[in-house]
Amino acid sequence: MKIAIWTLKEPKVEAIKSWIEVCPYFENKNEIEYILKSVPSGISDMPLTLEETSLWAKNRAQNIKKLWEKADYYIWIEGWVWDIMWKKYLFWVVYVENKHWEWHFWYSPFIEIPELINHKLFIENLELWPIMSELSWIVNIWSKNWSMWAWSDDMFTRSEQFELAFKAAISPFYNKFYKI
Repeated sequence: MKIAIWTLKEPKVEAIKSWIEVCPYFENKNEIEYILKSVPSGISDMPLTLEETSLWAKNRAQNIKKLWEKADYYIWIEGWVWDIMWKKYLFWVVYVENKHWEWHFWYSPFIEIPELINHKLFIENLELWPIMSELSWIVNIWSKNWSMWAWSDDMFTRSEQFELAFKAAISPFYNKFYKI
């Protein structure tokens, strides 16, 4: 079995590999071949709506199929910010598509963005990782557990967030209720 992960970011790749290792849907885990590739989405690297983010994921899956090696599954993970009731929330989107063009995606739990960070992101137009590195004094925070970990006082990690969304996105491929 081949699984294409369209990112080269090590924390995301390692998270996906660790989920698949414990996922009951995948047999012969030691025979899985992982294909890592970054491909264009055809949309801005900073999608502004949930629909754009979902289309971004779908386009990447289709582009990796058109331009690159065939796989059984294509997986994408990305963080996104959403406005709800005058506050902003960070969450992760996991998108999974199989070789038959069937696709499903889901989201991690949301966590509120602290007001100072919200200001730096949306008023000063700074990127999240340098803000978090400066405020936490953690160099390369993107390779650690990231903002979810910092904002939850280490109650949950970025990888746990990915895992929750992955479980919800992969289940429809195998669960009998989606086949009725």
